[in-house]
Amino acid sequence: MSLGFSVLPLIDSVLNTPSFHFYMLNCNTPKPHSFQSKALHSETSILEIVSEVSRLLPQLSTFIEQFDTTVVKTGVNVMTDTAGNMSIDVPSNMPDAEVNKISTRLSIIDRLITTRGQEINSLIQKGLQLESTFKTKNPEYVSQLTDQIQEFRKLNASYKH
Repeated sequence: MSLGFSVLPLIDSVLNTPSFHFYMLNCNTPKPHSFQSKALHSETSILEIVSEVSRLLPQLSTFIEQFDTTVVKTGVNVMTDTAGNMSIDVPSNMPDAEVNKISTRLSIIDRLITTRGQEINSLIQKGLQLESTFKTKNPEYVSQLTDQIQEFRKLNASYKH
């Protein structure tokens, strides 16, 4: 689709303005999360953990919903053997291409669920260690992770195959 004029000179003029360069210098570029390099020391860290877990729990819930919806819509049965390997049982009239598509989709979602669950679990463990330290210093300390731990357990219990 042609606009009848070139936008390149306009874009060029915006990119070369002093205010644009000032804006670009002051932008907050995304950086790796502070957990990657920072030792956990303070109550600020527990707030960061609570915040991160609060961000990740809805993602985990969405992945579980996607998995369950895919299973229901396609009419497949999902099973896990004792070694933890997932397999699907499909209707006999389902074309091989569809079986492969469903199998791939469920495998990807399952990996996302597992990975996100591990991240949340790791954060909760770090948070519990910090809170244990806080409780030894102040027996009146109230855990900030209680609700999130309950939600995590509920989500884990809902993901069965």
